[in-house]
Order: sequence, then structure tokens, then C-alpha cells
Amino acid sequence: MKSLIFGYGITGQSFDRYLTKQGINFDIYDKKDINQPNAYSTLPNKKKLKSYQTIYLSPGINLEENYSNSTFEDLNFITDMDIFFQEDQSCKIGITGTNGKSTCCFHLNQILEESQLVGNIGNPVLDQINSGKKYSIIELSSFQLEKVKEINLDFGILINIAPDHLDYHKTFQKYSDAKNRIRSANVASTESDPRSLYRLITGKEFINDHTFENLPHRLEDVTTIGSFMAINDSKATNLSSMKYAIDKMDQPFCLILCGAPSKEQYEAQEIFGPKKIFIFGAHANEINERIFHKNKALLLNQSLKQALISIIKDENFRSWPCILFAPGHPSGKDYKNFEERGDDFKNIIQNLCSN
Repeated sequence: MKSLIFGYGITGQSFDRYLTKQGINFDIYDKKDINQPNAYSTLPNKKKLKSYQTIYLSPGINLEENYSNSTFEDLNFITDMDIFFQEDQSCKIGITGTNGKSTCCFHLNQILEESQLVGNIGNPVLDQINSGKKYSIIELSSFQLEKVKEINLDFGILINIAPDHLDYHKTFQKYSDAKNRIRSANVASTESDPRSLYRLITGKEFINDHTFENLPHRLEDVTTIGSFMAINDSKATNLSSMKYAIDKMDQPFCLILCGAPSKEQYEAQEIFGPKKIFIFGAHANEINERIFHKNKALLLNQSLKQALISIIKDENFRSWPCILFAPGHPSGKDYKNFEERGDDFKNIIQNLCSN
């Protein structure tokens, strides 16, 4: 009897590798055409779903949207986290939060010996089962926490909660409920300092004088020439993350916003800190209607390169020659993801500076 991989993104492809190693026969469903003989792009009805022995569900799949007014209690769904929790023997440290979870995971990994980064950061968990590492540091999204059957974590870290992914969860309460599931770990904490987490996990003090390396696209100094500075914080995919970046600025600056505002479903937001805000991209009008600032410019029908040239040519640019690229929204129609737009920002800035 066949099984089904439901969704063929990064997790779905890791299911493929895992099931192939296990000798399990499976089909693949994804709304995009997959160039494999066992894959199809027509949404399976409930009868077809029932024909599968097990359905391996990718975290970003929203069953309520795909199957309105349907229930699935009688179907055998399983996630990659369920498998990892059942089979892996390492000490499992789950970290989640609306903002800062990637940085927390990244910094903890730098000081916790014999640890691996998995989940939303690092390799998919199914590729790292029983890898020989003592600790698994798992970045967990609200999607993963919502779908996993049991939270089998040794340590569960909930850093913070602010409105996010409301386009998926529909209400802040449902989003918050998903995040709070991590509290059922054997030991739960809201600590975000890596040295404090080291002490919590190992029972020892971390006494080395360690300088933490930061993640790409997180408050990344792209270039500094004289008084001119450009900061890439493309990883700011929501308003809370954008505000965090703003608070870290210690000199006059302008802010660039772009991306799709539907994820948080906010109606209005006043921004304090930047001397001027520039808004560009496919969703510029939507952002402009929601964002309030005494000095903002709407750059319609401009690419990022054109927007940056417009900023540099602004008559007041010399009074705040620092550009903070903290879009405050997910990429939407502008880019594939925050990594792509962050790389674009860095390349354009460096090319402009070299010329």
C-alpha cells in the first residue's frame, strides 16, 4: 500500500530521501508540476487520501484552505518532526518565537559543543536523524508546532510572541496557541541569551570570552564609506523584527520598506526613528496605506536599484547618509524569499559604491 508526500518543498524532498532509504513506496502531491513519474499536481480528494497508508505532511500545507468543511481525524497524517522525535536519540532543544529564534539558535550552536542546527535553520531534521551529535538545536515554526502530534523536547524555548502569519492562522489566538505548544517540553523557558541557555542545558557556566557571529541578512553591514553606511536586514519579515532593527540604529538613517503586508493583517502602523521612509515594490500602495510617518516617499514602479538611486539623489540624503533595508514584510511578489532580496540589496549597493 502506497503512502503520500503532501507538499514537495524542502521538507517534502527530505521525506523523499527518508522514505527511499526506508524502502517505502510513495506518491508525491504538489500544486507545482514535479518532474517525477510518481508525482501529480491535481489536489487529491478525500477518497484518494484515504487510499494511502500514511500521509507525510509538509508544515506549510493549510488543509482547511485546501479542503473546506472537511475533517481529517480518520486519516493517518504524520510530520517530519513526529518522525524525528520518535527516532532521534540526541538531546532535543526546540526554539521558537516571532522574532530572534534564528539568531538564538545560531548563537547557541556556536558555544554548545557537539550540537547541530536543524529544522527551519540548518538541514531538514530527517537528514540528520541520529547523526552522532549530542544536541539537536531545532528552530520550530508555528506551522510545525501546530501539526506535530506530541512535543517530545528536552528543552523548549519560547522567546516572544507578536502577531505574525495571520494570513495562515487567521487569528492571533490560534497563532499564539501553536507557539505555546512548545511549553509542554520537559523543561520550558523564555530565556534567549545563549550563555544562559548553555547553563540551563548543561548545568555549567560558559566562561569563555566568545564573540558571536551574526546570521546573514540580519543587521549586516554591507558597506561603510566615510559617513555612508548601508545595513542589510532583509530578514525583517514582520513589523516587530523591523522595529528591532530600527532600535539598533545609532545614527540618522532612512528606512526602505517593501513586501506583502497580508501576513500580519495589520491596518495601521506608525513608525518612529527613521528620518525618511522609502516604499517600493509590487505591494507599495498597500504598505503606503498602512504605514504612517511624517516623511515618506512612495516609489511606484521602481526596482530596488532604481529606488536606491532615488534615495541617494534625495536632496536631504547627506543629512542621514545611512540606509537601513529592513522591509518589515515577507517578500510577496517582489522576491522568492528574504535571502534573494537581501543578496540583491547587497549586490546593488556594492556595485553603486564601486561606480
